[in-house]
Amino acid sequence: MQINKFLYFADFYVIPVLVVVFAALAYAAHGLAAAPEFLLAMAAGGAAWTLIEYSVHRYVYHHAPVISPLHDLHHERPEAFIGVPSFLSSGLVVAGGYLPFAAFDRLFAGGFTSGLLIGYAAYMLVHHAVHHWDVQPGDWLYPARVRHLAHHYRDGLYFGITTGLWDQIFGTAPAPRSGARSL
Repeated sequence: MQINKFLYFADFYVIPVLVVVFAALAYAAHGLAAAPEFLLAMAAGGAAWTLIEYSVHRYVYHHAPVISPLHDLHHERPEAFIGVPSFLSSGLVVAGGYLPFAAFDRLFAGGFTSGLLIGYAAYMLVHHAVHHWDVQPGDWLYPARVRHLAHHYRDGLYFGITTGLWDQIFGTAPAPRSGARSL
């Protein structure tokens, strides 16, 4: 859905606050001894995010009856501020990341969810950048831009935004031409 700039960019303010809250809760409950487990859980959440991002983009954005038409609008108008408000998007990440683990280990749940949120913020940043920034060959975002713009113009390719790893694994990246580098 078309949203205003405040709602479009709100996650960039909400996510750091949520990560600080999760880290503060871990510190309050366990002190600095919580840091290694929290950071490992955060790394696991960040890694998990890349597969979640790929899966949601491939199967939900492109095949779910209610979501797919909204995503099609993004394909039609890639520079428009299209998305969902942060209370919904970040709320879904928190609910999906924290709630399943909180009953067993709140420290892990907080770290894992923080990693998911940071991954989600990276996804939003990269996705925004490839459509709105002047990304040139040689820029660190250029491979992501090439992959994502190819996705917009060729059905069934490149569902990963922050990484092309899952496209390689699941066969949604085209085979490189001889002599060409893989993105």
